[in-house]
Amino acid sequence: MNELQGIKPEPVSEYRAVLGEGPNWLEDVQTLMWLDIEGKQLRFYNPEDGSEEVHELPERAGAAVGHADGRIVLASENGFAFYDPDSRDHQAIHDPENRSDNRFNDGKCDAAGRFWAGTMSLEGKEKQGSFYRMDGDLSVRHIFGEVSTSNGLGWSPDGTVMYYIDTGAGKVQAFEFDAETGELGADRMVVSFENEEGFPDGMTVDSDGNLWIAHYGGGRVSKWDPVAGLKLGEIMLPVDNVTCCVFGGADYGDLYITTAQDGLSDEQKAEQPLAGALFCCRPGPKGQPAHLFRQTAAE
Repeated sequence: MNELQGIKPEPVSEYRAVLGEGPNWLEDVQTLMWLDIEGKQLRFYNPEDGSEEVHELPERAGAAVGHADGRIVLASENGFAFYDPDSRDHQAIHDPENRSDNRFNDGKCDAAGRFWAGTMSLEGKEKQGSFYRMDGDLSVRHIFGEVSTSNGLGWSPDGTVMYYIDTGAGKVQAFEFDAETGELGADRMVVSFENEEGFPDGMTVDSDGNLWIAHYGGGRVSKWDPVAGLKLGEIMLPVDNVTCCVFGGADYGDLYITTAQDGLSDEQKAEQPLAGALFCCRPGPKGQPAHLFRQTAAE
């Protein structure tokens, strides 16, 4: 079964990222924010006129979320940081690892405004990363370790389940989630990539509670029912390295998909001229609004 057959994503940006990641729809300005990790860029795509605003960052950032005050909060190679897109001021918050051979990768905020993000090895080592949570008072808590590549995450529409991907483990886990305290409960595997093309990378959860997973090295985004553990369909892309996806647009019906040139040979890059592009399509379902980081204490 492939209920998404015939859906064809189209590139919406002329830019080709080295490692596109972290798409995040900013509802207040109706803009798609995304990252080129290796290009050290934070980009803002305006679907109204097709323009893009580009911000050069001082370091590689793996995740970017909106702040309730209009700033951006980054999870980068040197920890968490504030970024002001108006003044372009970059302000470090806290680096929980303080090591040069790891960097932060994917991350998102929960409904209470806590920022969850994890790390990965820059040298391809397994189980060297960890998963963290930064609360509104800017304290950072270590949630668990032995992560290979901390990646996609999201929450069920009712906020009782958190889904999490460690790419190296090749599976999606579901944790019982206490929305009030942010505590994780029992976990279970809901999707295994054992028989799938590529590796599970970024992820988003739609308003029906289904998971949309980017296949790095697999050239597609797949849709899953996490309760039944059943694949409902997949969207094929003309590039191998699909990194993440998120719903956006006025009705949250536009699916934005990031991709990468990173890891491709010169021959593969020539065969895949759209590698690194930001794609968009309308697959039918609607997404959930992204949550902003909510700071509760003075800096």
